[in-house]
Amino acid sequence: MINFNNEQWKLAYQLIEYTNSCFFLTGRAGTGKTTFLRYVQQVVNKQFITLAPTGISAILAGGETIHSFFGLPMDICPPGTCGRLNENKILTLLHVNTIIIDEVSMVRCDIVDAIDFTLRRTLRNNLPFGGKQVVFVGDMFQLPPVVRPGAERELLHDIYHTNEFFFYKAEVIKRIRLVKIEFQKVYRQENDERFLHILENVRLNRVTPDNILQLNQRVVTDVDDADMTIKLTSLNKTANQINLLKLAELDAEEFVYEGTVTGKFEEKQMPVELNLHLKVGAQVMFTRNDPDRRWANGTLAKVVELTDEKIIVQLNNGMKVDVPCCSWDSINYEYDRENQKLKKEITGSFAQYPLKLAWAITVHKSQGMTFKKMHLDLSGGLFAPGQLYVALSRVRSLEGLTLSRDVLPQYAKTNSEILLFAQEFNNQHDIVNEFESSKAVYMPLQRDDYDEAAKRYLQLVLKRTLDGDIDEAVLMSTKMLEIMVGDEHLFGSIDEVPKILFGISTLDAKFLIALLSLYSGNAEQAIAFADEVLSMQGQFRETALFVKSRALVRSERYQDADLINEQLGEFLDMNTPDAKVLYMIALNNELYIGDPGLDIMRRLIDVRPKYDNGILALRMLMKRRNIMLDSPKDSELIASFNSNLPQDEFATLLKKSREDSPRAVSYLIQRIREQEFKES
Repeated sequence: MINFNNEQWKLAYQLIEYTNSCFFLTGRAGTGKTTFLRYVQQVVNKQFITLAPTGISAILAGGETIHSFFGLPMDICPPGTCGRLNENKILTLLHVNTIIIDEVSMVRCDIVDAIDFTLRRTLRNNLPFGGKQVVFVGDMFQLPPVVRPGAERELLHDIYHTNEFFFYKAEVIKRIRLVKIEFQKVYRQENDERFLHILENVRLNRVTPDNILQLNQRVVTDVDDADMTIKLTSLNKTANQINLLKLAELDAEEFVYEGTVTGKFEEKQMPVELNLHLKVGAQVMFTRNDPDRRWANGTLAKVVELTDEKIIVQLNNGMKVDVPCCSWDSINYEYDRENQKLKKEITGSFAQYPLKLAWAITVHKSQGMTFKKMHLDLSGGLFAPGQLYVALSRVRSLEGLTLSRDVLPQYAKTNSEILLFAQEFNNQHDIVNEFESSKAVYMPLQRDDYDEAAKRYLQLVLKRTLDGDIDEAVLMSTKMLEIMVGDEHLFGSIDEVPKILFGISTLDAKFLIALLSLYSGNAEQAIAFADEVLSMQGQFRETALFVKSRALVRSERYQDADLINEQLGEFLDMNTPDAKVLYMIALNNELYIGDPGLDIMRRLIDVRPKYDNGILALRMLMKRRNIMLDSPKDSELIASFNSNLPQDEFATLLKKSREDSPRAVSYLIQRIREQEFKES
C-alpha cells in the first residue's frame, strides 16, 4: 500500500497515473522503490513492462533484459542503432503505456539512445521514446556502468564528448525535461539515526573525520562464524575462494542439489548456482523473499539438516524451516489480442533451492540485499566510486557492521558528475510544472487528438509567459511543436502577444514573440522576430524556420515559404520524420506552388496513421488531381474515400469507422501506403 503521507511517493504515483511523462525515480538503499513499483503496476490502469540491464536483475525484477527485449547488440550502440524486433515485440510496444527500466545506474547512455531510436522508428513517432512513458529507476550513487578501457571507451567519448557514460548523458534526455524524484525516507536503517547520517555523508562525498572515526571503531581482527555474519569483498574471486574454503573445512557429508532448466533459461540469468553444494553447518543466504515473510532476499541462515530431498536451515531468530524448492521464470512480453492487454509469456524456468553459500559475497552482487550482520573486507581496497556506500548500506545498523581494517577517507568517493546531477532531485518547480502540463494533454494524446493537445500546450505557453516564467513557456512551446501536425485550428486562438516579452532581449523571448505572433494573427511580426532568432544562430533554428514558413504562407508568400521549406528539409530525418513539417510541405507544394506533395502526405499518414486530418488532406489533394485510391477488393470506406461525399461527412464516417470497424481503417491506411502517385 502506498503511503500518501510520503510526498515523494505521491508525486511519483501521480506522474505514472495521470501523465505520459518520462522521469527518474531514485532513493538511497531501503527507501521502498521496489515496493512502490510493484504497487503502481497492480493499481494503475496502464500496460507496463519492466526491463533491466543484466540477466539476474531482470529475473529479480520480473522482466526481461534491455538487450533481449529490444534486440540490441551487446557492443557499443552508435547513433542510428535500431534493435531487431519480431512481430510480437512490435505488438507489445504498440500497446504498452509505461516502460520501467530498473537498475538504471548500470545502463550506458548509448543504450538509452538506441532504445529511443528503436521506439521512434518502430512506432513511426518522432517524439522522444516514440511517445511512450519511460520510468528510469535506480540509485546513481551505486555502481556505475561498466565500460571497457581502450576502443570501447574511446568510441563512446567520440560520440558523447564525455568520460562519464551514465544513462542521462543520452541525446534523447536532452530533448525532455527529466524530472527527478528521490524517495527520502529510509526504511532499512530507520531505527539508527547515527548510521543514517554516516551513510548520507558517504553517499554525498562529504564524509567527516568523526564519520571515519565512528566507522573505524567497528574494526575487528576476527569474525565469529557462529555469529551468522556475511563477509563483503570487492573481488568475485575472493568471495568464491572464501566460500569454497569454508565449505571444505566442515567435517560433514557434502550434498549436491542439481537445479533443473525447462525451456530457455541462460546460466548467466541464474540467481543461484545450477548445482548447489551444501554441508550441515554451512552458512547460506536466501535469494528471494518468503511469501509468509519468514525470510527475505539476503537473510542468512545455517544448514542444520540435509537429505537428498530436504534442506532444513536455522534462521537467526532460532526458527528452523524446511526450505522449499522454487523456480524463477525467464520472461518474454507479448500482446494478447483476444483480451487486448500485455501478458508475460514464460519462455523458460529454472528450479532450485533459493540458497547460496554466504560466508562471503561481492559488493556488486549484494546490491538490493539487506543484512543484519556484515563484515566488510577492505584488504583488497575499494576501487569504484560509490562502492563503499553500496557496501555500508547493505547492513541495517552500525552495530551490525564490522570491518577488516580502517576505512580510508579516499574510499568514500562519489563521482562529481553524480553529485551535480543530484542537485536536481525533488525540484518542486519542475515536478509541479511537468505534472500540470503533462496531465493537461494526457487524455487528448491517449485519443491521438494531436490538435487538441497542441492547443492546450499553446494555452500553457501563453499562461506561463504571463506568469513571467519564460523558461517554462519555452519548454511548453517545444512540446507543442513536437506533437503538432496541423495548426490551422491554432490561428486566432490567442488575442495578442504578452507585452512582457517585448521588454526582454533574450533569444528565448524573441522566439516566443515569433511563435505567439503567428497564432495571434500578426504574420509580419512573426516573420520579423523569426528572422531575429535565425540571425542569432541559437537553439531555435529549426523551429524558427517552421514559424517563418507558416507566417509566409499566411501572408500568401508561397514561393518564399518554399525556400524556407528547403532549408527545413536539411533537418528532416526520414527514418523518424517531423510530422508537422511533412504536413506543411505537402500542402504548400500541392495547393500553392505546383510541386509534388502527394507522396509527402502519404509519408505523413505513415508517421501519424491515427491523425484523421492527414487522411482528409490526402483525400482533398487527390480529388484536385482526379486520382482514385486503388483497391483490389470491395471496401465501403475506400468507396466513400473515392466518392464525392463532402469532406465533413467523410470525416464523420472515418471517425465512426475507427470506433466500429478498425480493420476497415487499417485497410484504408494500408492502401494509402501502397498507392503509387505519378508525380512530376
